[in-house]
Amino acid sequence: MTRAASAESVARWATEPAIDLWVVFGEPAGDAVERDGGVVHEAAGVPSSHVVFDAMRSVRVEDVRRVGVVSRSREGLVAGRQSGAGAVIGIADKAADASRLLDAEPDAVVTEAGFDDLYAARFGSGRRLRPQVLLNPGPALTSDAVKRAAAGVDLCHREPEYVELDTRVREQLRRMAGVGEDWGVAIISGSGTAANEMALRAAVRPGRQVLVVVNGVYGERLRAMAERAEIDVVVFECGWTEPADPAAIGALLDEHPVDAVALVHHETTTGLLNPAQEIAALAREAGVRVVLDAVSSFGVEELVLEGSGIDFLACSSNKCLQGLPGAAFVLVSPAGLTRLAEVPPSSVYLDLAGYLRGAETGSVPFTPPIPAVSALAAALDELFAIGPAEHRRRYAERAAVLDEVLAGIGLEPIVAEHHRSRTVRSVPLPPGATFMRLHDELKRDGYVIYAGQGALASEIFRVCCMGTLEPDVLRAFGQRLAALLEREPSAA
Repeated sequence: MTRAASAESVARWATEPAIDLWVVFGEPAGDAVERDGGVVHEAAGVPSSHVVFDAMRSVRVEDVRRVGVVSRSREGLVAGRQSGAGAVIGIADKAADASRLLDAEPDAVVTEAGFDDLYAARFGSGRRLRPQVLLNPGPALTSDAVKRAAAGVDLCHREPEYVELDTRVREQLRRMAGVGEDWGVAIISGSGTAANEMALRAAVRPGRQVLVVVNGVYGERLRAMAERAEIDVVVFECGWTEPADPAAIGALLDEHPVDAVALVHHETTTGLLNPAQEIAALAREAGVRVVLDAVSSFGVEELVLEGSGIDFLACSSNKCLQGLPGAAFVLVSPAGLTRLAEVPPSSVYLDLAGYLRGAETGSVPFTPPIPAVSALAAALDELFAIGPAEHRRRYAERAAVLDEVLAGIGLEPIVAEHHRSRTVRSVPLPPGATFMRLHDELKRDGYVIYAGQGALASEIFRVCCMGTLEPDVLRAFGQRLAALLEREPSAA
């Protein structure tokens, strides 16, 4: 399981091997498992899944995903696959034997001498690639169901099966956004940055200006996107812990005949929320289109889209929706669609109109991120099973726990409480502490924190509560962080 449910599960992730029992068909390979304290069962007789299950019963291992199968024969590997074992490894010292074993679709085929190295790298208690509590602002922890969806069947994106998947996901996204079928939805392969750049290029007519709100790294990125697209930019800039002032932006709209406003809803740089609804309302009154970076807010922060003045909403799959990285999307209002028809495409790949035409005809313009879209569908199914309101409530609960944890340690986020998001906290580094020492100590215990960015890079660290993690895990993290900071500063 990769849901961070308790401090005990995190401790197991950080210290235990990935596999509790290795069932060996034929002669054992190496002794790395036993040196690591693992259990090896040398199976006798004809390989079958029943032999694997009998071995599990004999040592009281209940989860077949915690079982590995090692075999020098194709039959043994097939038995491992049929049992659902978490690892299936072939042993072959000759190329001809390796080719034959690959037909059974093991996770790897290695030589006898190479098994110990493979074990140490992928399965041992000291392996680098292990589940960890990701306290970074995405990618976030995901459920097993989401990962299984990504590992589903191979699809051709020109066939009806993918068109059905794409249509379903776009319908789910409209439902999540609370908008009607008159809104366009384009799904693209890329990060949230790709969605932002696509939306920004589509929102400004040739020769017109865009007003970009800058109070963090991601606002700066929007400005850079506009400049690279050779769009004339009017900048509204304020402090990185201050939400943008709608009245001041309204005054700029009166002063400058801009074509669009671009701003970040949740500035992940600090965990700051900008008043997107108020700014969009002013822009709507001025007849100005709005591009909103909702990459790390969509699905969790309160946001009403219908009639709001928000016309291009850029998002990604791997943050508050709890999908996997690789898929980004743009929602486009009816007014945004009208604007889109007036803007010649300035990019081949980031042509928003082309993606929307493809969605209508069932022929996407470029190869989509099929595994990430499949995973996003599963993540949205999970979200709707509990309901968007409950999803938001759980995030609010976790954010409150995180605030409680930090306050108990004496750490105050740099953003005022009433301006904070439900996911990100930026915290000053204590005197004498360095981020890398703090990061490395916490990572050894299974917790991954995130560095500051831009001008704040040397001053803060960030802790986030996205993904499939429970409040008790945040409390356990707080205990570990407190223990580290109680040491001499040089220890952190």
